[in-house]
Amino acid sequence: CGDDAPGNGSTTTTTVAAVVSGSIRVSGGIAGIEETWVLEADGTVLGPDGYSGAVSTADRARLEAAVDSAGFFDLDAEYLPDDQCCDRFVYVVTITRGENTHTVTTIDAADAPESLFALIGVFLDVVSPSY
Repeated sequence: CGDDAPGNGSTTTTTVAAVVSGSIRVSGGIAGIEETWVLEADGTVLGPDGYSGAVSTADRARLEAAVDSAGFFDLDAEYLPDDQCCDRFVYVVTITRGENTHTVTTIDAADAPESLFALIGVFLDVVSPSY
């Protein structure tokens, strides 16, 4: 009796990393801006004023690395000082990877991990042509 299935019954399992998607909202500053940038799982970017674009594979890898470096899913939900005055930007970052979604809110010059601010910079650089 021989094996009927190709590969003699052995199987190979490949694990595919979950893709990062999410949004970043930037508000405040002297001009009182309010912008939301959305990165869809397929790499589509939606932004203010009907902006639509796409993230390159290299930029997606940069963002993934920044999410990992920040330990984003282990960060506190907010890093906000008691005094939130004056003319600083507020950032609300939401990231989804697989079944995990986490949101972190912070403000310029908050006592937050530098890796969070690095992630914010990368996220804005990746999704927005104006940053």
